[in-house]
Amino acid sequence: MVFSALASTGRTSPAARGDGAAVQHYFFDLFFGNEQMVDDEGVDHFDEGSAVYYGQRIADRIGRDADYTALKVHVRCPDGALLAILAASAGRGIERTALIGRRG
Repeated sequence: MVFSALASTGRTSPAARGDGAAVQHYFFDLFFGNEQMVDDEGVDHFDEGSAVYYGQRIADRIGRDADYTALKVHVRCPDGALLAILAASAGRGIERTALIGRRG
């Protein structure tokens, strides 16, 4: 999986535990300028809100070291439909500017 570092939380999914809670599989594709990385493995989440939150975490974490205006994370539903397009939070860009300002 493209985001294996984010996906490995050490938690067992409810489906694996057998408690009957329904999960769905979502995919998180990266778009950076003309480059594209398609997530072909995906991650299980309880609902759309959880999947969007996870996608935002991906955008923020990767966005720390990238051009904040170019990075986009596309969250796809299990049926392939686009759920959300996310960019790194504005706070990350401000954080980066503050760190650069400290160097000078």
